[in-house]
Amino acid sequence: MDTIIDAIRNTTNFYKNIDGSDKLDDKGNKIPKPPLKDSTIKSYSSTLNKIKEVIENNDEKEYNFEDLSWLNSVNSVIKIFKDLNLSDTTLKNYYNVIVVVLKSLNAERDVQLINRYSYLRDQLNKSYQKEQKTGIISDKQAPNFITKELYEQYIDHIEKLPDTLSNLTLLSILKLYQFLPTRNELAELKTISKEYFNLMDEDKRRKSNWAVFTDKNITLVIYNYKNDKVYGVYKEKLPKSLVKIINKMVEKKDEMFPDSDNSLFVNSRGTPLTKNSLSQLLIRSSEEYFKDTEDIKGRISTTMIRKIYASDLSAEKNEQQQKLAQKMKHSVDTQNLVYVKKPKPT
Repeated sequence: MDTIIDAIRNTTNFYKNIDGSDKLDDKGNKIPKPPLKDSTIKSYSSTLNKIKEVIENNDEKEYNFEDLSWLNSVNSVIKIFKDLNLSDTTLKNYYNVIVVVLKSLNAERDVQLINRYSYLRDQLNKSYQKEQKTGIISDKQAPNFITKELYEQYIDHIEKLPDTLSNLTLLSILKLYQFLPTRNELAELKTISKEYFNLMDEDKRRKSNWAVFTDKNITLVIYNYKNDKVYGVYKEKLPKSLVKIINKMVEKKDEMFPDSDNSLFVNSRGTPLTKNSLSQLLIRSSEEYFKDTEDIKGRISTTMIRKIYASDLSAEKNEQQQKLAQKMKHSVDTQNLVYVKKPKPT
């Protein structure tokens, strides 16, 4: 695995145009992308491990990372994935990691193999984009899609449970995503006092995401997330009601695991939550809560929370805007650009 990780880290990737061709600068040279973040490489490594386990469980053989010939039989891999009834998003992620690994190790020799996996990934991506344009939740996601009101009822239920570390951790996470429905990067928040944060070198700050504590407040300072190259660092001061819950959780954590590191969230053994373990925590808990609810599986992930809150805010408005744009005989883009205006501030 170390060889694969080093190969991925040392591979130069280039920006692409929509048609798949390379983007070129004024001199006709391909434009390189920034080096992959450690968190991205870690995610690729974890996913490749999952792929290996999935294929290994379908066979009596043992597979390793020194010889990736177990990926050569594309049809067999497709059948194994199909039998597991994986979601399109998971499948797309699996195929993409396979492409990344094969390209980084030996792009010239495996070009035909890479093209086959690339095609499978790209077809799933096209299907995903087409599905998103409908504005309607997919059949696979429908049993997990709940309203904002049901999500809030779920939080109310957790809030009434005894103040154990696991319950307080779950409650803190659920309410944190209610306030800031971002991705899984909040799993790896580090706690620090404002005094020490202000003394820290900027390069060291940028290696983590932080929950900065004062006597009365907590401010999240997020450096590392999916679109950080575009939007940069962002800061969010938490509301007092959420600060109270998180402080209670931290007190319980320090009481149970006084020697734990400065991770904000830990599991039942006192070790830091990972992005994957945060997702599993959300899914297990929500499935348990909704298990007796008809037509709702309730496998709530951070992605689903983002959809719940974005839909609550925008879905009806978007539908009304599309209807109006159709009556006005122009696109929604034209309507937003030309016709949707705010009055001047007084």
